[in-house]
Amino acid sequence: MGEAELPERWTSASEILQRIRRGECSAVEVTSDAVERIHALNPVYGAATFLSEEEAVSAATALDQRLARCEPVGSLAGIPTLMKDLYGFRPGWPTTLGGLPAALEDSAPDGVWSRYPLQVLRHDGILIGQTNSSTFGFRGVTDNTCFGPTRNPFDAGRNAGGSSGGSAAAVGPGMVPIAGASDAGGSIRIPAAWTNTFGFQASAGRVPSSPRPSLFHLGPHLYEGAVTRTVEDGLLAFNALQGFDPHDPYSTPESPISSRVLTAGVVGKRMGLSLDFGGFPVEPSIADRIERAAETFESLGAIVEPVTLNLSHPHDELTQMWLRAMGTLMAADVDGFAARGLSPDELGAPEAVLQWVGVARRMACGEIVRDRVVRTTVLDCFIEATEHFDLLLGPTVTSMPVSNRTDGETAGPTTIEGHAVDPLIGWCPTYLTNFTGFPSASVPTGLVDGLPVGMLIVGKKFHDASVFAAAAAFEEARPWFGNYSLVG
Repeated sequence: MGEAELPERWTSASEILQRIRRGECSAVEVTSDAVERIHALNPVYGAATFLSEEEAVSAATALDQRLARCEPVGSLAGIPTLMKDLYGFRPGWPTTLGGLPAALEDSAPDGVWSRYPLQVLRHDGILIGQTNSSTFGFRGVTDNTCFGPTRNPFDAGRNAGGSSGGSAAAVGPGMVPIAGASDAGGSIRIPAAWTNTFGFQASAGRVPSSPRPSLFHLGPHLYEGAVTRTVEDGLLAFNALQGFDPHDPYSTPESPISSRVLTAGVVGKRMGLSLDFGGFPVEPSIADRIERAAETFESLGAIVEPVTLNLSHPHDELTQMWLRAMGTLMAADVDGFAARGLSPDELGAPEAVLQWVGVARRMACGEIVRDRVVRTTVLDCFIEATEHFDLLLGPTVTSMPVSNRTDGETAGPTTIEGHAVDPLIGWCPTYLTNFTGFPSASVPTGLVDGLPVGMLIVGKKFHDASVFAAAAAFEEARPWFGNYSLVG
């Protein structure tokens, strides 16, 4: 096979899969090509933190041999991908918790797997390495003191978003067509919004998660998923990840979503448009883009009406609740290091991590119960809204990409339109679905001054197919693929 037969930089995962199955290119060629692109582009964007090239080529070689024998292969056969280095476990691979200095020498023990790498290998995908994340995923950008910031494909001076920014910045410039991601407050969808990519967060329970030793935590819903350039590839990744797992008590025995949803359209669908998701300050340029996107859905036959989301609590109070909830999760990790003889001051963790771990430790039982009550009001708000609407629309994030810092402490904005917001995640209404368990996706809606804007599409619980159908309809009507020509 000649080099001219290789898929190009922007070829989708779905097309790569078909070319490999038709024998137009080999898995080894595709893998080697992806490795070359990572080496060429990663110094610019800071997306990948670890590569296992020999392991990837070996897996691709074995796959090619199976294809030559006409053996059955999986749904991701030959697709090169990367996984996120944050609670992303593949035995023997690093587990730095997003560039935590104290964890730089740590690796996943035998038998400990996260859903993404496990399912990728089960479906014959080719896992090449890992991507950058913020430490503990505790902010909506990607930066840390060990690996530095992940840079935006549309402006390397700005951040790619987080905490799955490394995955989004690997997919956006064409290093790989799919990369694994995780989401406790928007970490799949925030970087998708800032990098012109597609990020889908499933209903809680559709993609199983079984962390140990404690599964019944006080934190928000945690999701595994992927960042892709196309909706079709997003569905391909979702179907590989979904499924029942008895180790997760919230796991549901749902079936894969048929590819027919990609052409189902939105005719007659009722969509509620919220430009502030119940009170989040938003930059006017972003609100304008979301309004235009809503008009596109109207042109496709949907019924779009304004909706007022009564969250019962101001956005800053809800943000504080998310920070406390995450503090309870991070406290367990800090305790784990303490058992190894490392004090909190010896971890090298960001100051904000230690601050909110301290807040979580000081919470009284009554405060914990109150937070659960407030979270319930958020759920009830979304239930009420989706009694009248099939889908909700709004901005994925309310700020344009921020500039990178050089000290590992890049954060989001502190004010938007004169209103104070918490720089960790107070500009990200995405965390609302981490409270509720509803499915959502970020789709690109165009550029403002050369930088991407994302729209969040929220569906009813377990109506994941409706979110995919709407995203696919929007992609066909307002294709965002051409924007990648602006990426270096």
